[in-house]
Amino acid sequence: MTKKMLGALVLAAFAAAVLVSPACVSKKTHLTTVEEHQARLAEANSRIDELQAGHSELDKALKEAQAALEQAKNENAQLTSSLGTLRSQLAALEAEKAELDKAIAEGKETSAAAAKRMRSLNNLISGLRKDMEEKEAMLAASNEQIAALQASEAILKASEAEQKRKIASLNEDMAALSAQLDKTVSGKNTTILILAILLAIAVIAALIGIFRGRGRSGAA
Repeated sequence: MTKKMLGALVLAAFAAAVLVSPACVSKKTHLTTVEEHQARLAEANSRIDELQAGHSELDKALKEAQAALEQAKNENAQLTSSLGTLRSQLAALEAEKAELDKAIAEGKETSAAAAKRMRSLNNLISGLRKDMEEKEAMLAASNEQIAALQASEAILKASEAEQKRKIASLNEDMAALSAQLDKTVSGKNTTILILAILLAIAVIAALIGIFRGRGRSGAA
């Protein structure tokens, strides 16, 4: 083997080493970057799963609170209607009692009949007032329950909105990470292609040098 041929081979080997060395370093860096991106994507996915599970629980709790609120409102409406009916009945009995008092004063009713009727009216009025007090207490409790359920509903809605915001934000982060990962992989592939072309050129140049050396040796 001539010195020129040996030199060409050494040159080819040197060129290959120079081109491959940064490629190896770049590959390690690329792998590290890809692993980091994948780890961040996995972490974001895990976090989204947690948030979605929490969102499902919040949604369930919100629906239960809304159902309880609707039931409480219906019961409240029934109590209000019942209380209105009792008040009308009480007003009618008190009007009847007033008429009886007037009839007694005018001597239109006998004392015995009036006393009996008066006792009956008083008993009815007392019973109605007792029922009204119970209904009013139930209505007050119902109003408190409705207020508490409305507060719970507002808190749950706010929590649900915050969960949705976090999930949307993580989805955006995942999309950005995926795009960045695709860009990194694409850039690496381009670098590898360029290095492969340069290496091929160096080898071809070295081979051309070898064949030229042989040709000159044969001519000599």
